[in-house]
Amino acid sequence: MFFRLDGSRMGLLSGGCLENDMQSRVEEVFNTGAAAVYQYDLSSENDLGWGVGVGCNGIISVFARDVDETFRQSLSFVYQCFTEKKPVLYIQSVKNVDQYVFLNSDKGTFGKWDQEIPDVWESILLAAPPFCRYSKLISEEDYFLQLLWPKPSLYIIGAGEDARPLAYLASEAEYSVHILDWREALCSPVYFPSAETIQVDSVEKLMKRIELTPLDSVVIMTHHFQRDIEILRILKDLQLFYIGILGSKKRTARLMDGSIPDWLHSPVGLSIDAEGPKEIAVSIVAQLIAVKNRRQA
Repeated sequence: MFFRLDGSRMGLLSGGCLENDMQSRVEEVFNTGAAAVYQYDLSSENDLGWGVGVGCNGIISVFARDVDETFRQSLSFVYQCFTEKKPVLYIQSVKNVDQYVFLNSDKGTFGKWDQEIPDVWESILLAAPPFCRYSKLISEEDYFLQLLWPKPSLYIIGAGEDARPLAYLASEAEYSVHILDWREALCSPVYFPSAETIQVDSVEKLMKRIELTPLDSVVIMTHHFQRDIEILRILKDLQLFYIGILGSKKRTARLMDGSIPDWLHSPVGLSIDAEGPKEIAVSIVAQLIAVKNRRQA
């Protein structure tokens, strides 16, 4: 969670139980370059305890640090890694707050670190599957490790009316949304105000232009049989995180010459008997989240 001097903030630590108290506590580390650890006991049942009405039955430890100029430069390094769609491993000493480092998959590092990084820590970064949630306190050495992932990207191919609620909901779910279509009249910020990019060209040129990675997801909703064949012919050779296509299984089987491969979600979205563009958008975003979090849905 990010706290600002003016009282504004980004993110959440809990469902809202701790944030106001943390706002007052972190003021003591602003502009100090220091850090502090705060503990909240949510297991107490008496009326004065943090556990009233919460029912968490545990203790939360919050590590807070001042974002000074040096740490800000480290965050710039993380941002650059994210723009290149590379994950980052954050290593922080709890005993010595000045000892921290950010490591990317190319073994590039940034931070204040005066010792060798163990191979086993590097292997966490290199072996982790996409969007794997990993955070661990190595208590015997008092180091905290966390994997940080770039924002997932969703490429929606087809800018019809049914793509609009999907683009909006995916953006709200913290996806970076990109709209691709050959029809200029449909590709407008008026219809897709939350999209990061809107690209208009022939399908062939669009597919050559974008650089898709194993962290990217694609949803095809062109409603155009021949163009869908063309798109799938290109996508089938790519190692993408998620590919889904709008339409019935029967239609998809025809597109794929008889059988639907395991890498293709068809029909796209969770089976919730969705009707209409908004409900279908909910089912698609729910499936994207389930796949990203490796849940059987």
